[in-house]
Amino acid sequence: MTLSLVDLLAPDFLHEEVTNHLPDLRRRAGLSEEAASELLALLEGYVTLIPAEALMVPWDRASRAMTTIDPKDVAYLAAALAVDAPLWSDDPHLKKQEVVRCWTTGELVLSLRADGLAL
Repeated sequence: MTLSLVDLLAPDFLHEEVTNHLPDLRRRAGLSEEAASELLALLEGYVTLIPAEALMVPWDRASRAMTTIDPKDVAYLAAALAVDAPLWSDDPHLKKQEVVRCWTTGELVLSLRADGLAL
């Protein structure tokens, strides 16, 4: 499996957040604990982590953009700003901000298919 068409980047605290939500994610995906752990380890191999220090420069801009939308998502917007990249999220709050483009999974899949990728 290759994900060379898309560079996946995330704030370095993502592992902790996913781990905290893993029981619910496992249930929704219908995965055993072992399968979910294996999948998480596999996916983490494709993700480049953005250090927390890199989020500090764009933090104020991200905070201003998210203050009335969802302050808990400031770090994700700051990460996108830090690496000058769009967001990929199905979180409707992140779609409301107007600082960077935010792709839903459906939009990303449609775009990749339009570019000739068979998904």
